[in-house]
Amino acid sequence: MMVNPMRVVNYQQQKGLALIMVLLIFSVVSLLAVAIIDRQAVNIQRSANMFTLQQSRAFTNAAEQAVRVGLYLDWNADKEKDHANEEWTQPRTFPLEPGKVYLKITDAQGRFNLNSLSAGAANKTLQTQRFSNLLNLLGLDTQLANATARWMDKNSQVDDIYESLEVPYRPAYQSCKHVSELLLIENFDLKSYQSLLPYVSCLPAEVQLNVNTASAAVLASLDSGLSLQDGQSLVSARGEEGYASVDDFWNQSLLERYTQPQANDTDAANSSSENNNSNNTQPKWEKSDFSINSEYFEMFARVDLNERYATSEALIKRDKADARMTTIYRDYSRREEKPSEQTLNTDTNNSNDQSDNGST
Repeated sequence: MMVNPMRVVNYQQQKGLALIMVLLIFSVVSLLAVAIIDRQAVNIQRSANMFTLQQSRAFTNAAEQAVRVGLYLDWNADKEKDHANEEWTQPRTFPLEPGKVYLKITDAQGRFNLNSLSAGAANKTLQTQRFSNLLNLLGLDTQLANATARWMDKNSQVDDIYESLEVPYRPAYQSCKHVSELLLIENFDLKSYQSLLPYVSCLPAEVQLNVNTASAAVLASLDSGLSLQDGQSLVSARGEEGYASVDDFWNQSLLERYTQPQANDTDAANSSSENNNSNNTQPKWEKSDFSINSEYFEMFARVDLNERYATSEALIKRDKADARMTTIYRDYSRREEKPSEQTLNTDTNNSNDQSDNGST
């Protein structure tokens, strides 16, 4: 029986074509399988990252609750005084498995309150000069004080300055909610902002300065007649336990020319006149501007967990009467804690001669 050669060739071609189709299908299936496995791996990693982030965020919330407990215990131990050497002022690190929690609490009332420059502040002019003094001590442009005051005051009418910028915007014309708003103010650059961070806060305008936690620079900025060395002397004078009362601070001999009534030039020239015996001026400072305890505290927490980290900054108000805690704001954008206070040159006398001509 004769075999048709053409039929044999066609059969072999069909076998080769079928093999190619099988290999092609296998390749496509393999590619799909690899893609599915890769997608699954990405999804698993994403889920793990989200779980770690949520876990870290839960730890930052727990850290805030721990701060509230610590601040309550501090209030319960001594309701009358907060000072710079108390236990809550020390940074702490708590171990996790695996990872750690870093926690730091600072007294927001130990800083210059930017809202004392707002239009509704009772002593805005005095506080603007004090902010200028602080800028001078830090080696920054003192005109930033007036720029900040104008930013908050609608009567300053500085819209044209900000609306003429490459990216125009309008000034706030209201008190600040967060110190980062300084970056929006004319001539404020990042370097100036970073230098000021350890020394400023945004609190209600009527909040008092805690002289037991204020830094030497903040204390020296209270008057242009004070030098940084004077500020450090005031810090040293409060000792390990802080001033026991505002009167202890008020009666420091270094501050007598600001805290005690002083005779003006006319009184001095006519000191023999009986009419002038009672014409002493009021003290340059208001005692009500100062305190030895605090209501506002700033917390920074950083959680490192499974090679991931989460941060939280919060401003907490502790009511003086009953220690009720209120979180004013939370900020999850800060990656690191605020920079530490600068080591300033104590040899620089902050223009002590200016105190003779009535500047504050």
